Amino acid sequence: MKHLLLLSLIFAFNVQAETSSDDLTLADEAIQSPAMDIEGQYKVQEPAPVHEAAEVVAAPVKPEPKKVRRLSQSDKLKIYRERLEERNRIMVERKMEQIRFQQELALARQLEQSMNQTLKAIDSVKN
Repeated sequence: MKHLLLLSLIFAFNVQAETSSDDLTLADEAIQSPAMDIEGQYKVQEPAPVHEAAEVVAAPVKPEPKKVRRLSQSDKLKIYRERLEERNRIMVERKMEQIRFQQELALARQLEQSMNQTLKAIDSVKN
């Protein structure tokens, strides 16, 4: 078993050693091949014209840092009140959903009971 493993490693190493750089250049040529248009004609890409004068690139302007303004007590209370109102709104929606669900369950039980009574009445009439 060790001999087979050793032979396979030697064979794999020889295959890698036999790979030439010609195979790699074929890949580069395939990447840089000219493209064909719909009519089957090759499109020759013309190099972009080089301007003698270099373009001046303006440095990006950094915005000035905003001045941090300390919140007054009334602003803090306003923000706190808004957060409380949002929490209360969410709690009310949850409570309403819970009540609606309970009412639907009660209605389903009531409907089931009335259907059972109807089925019992039909069975008693047939017998």
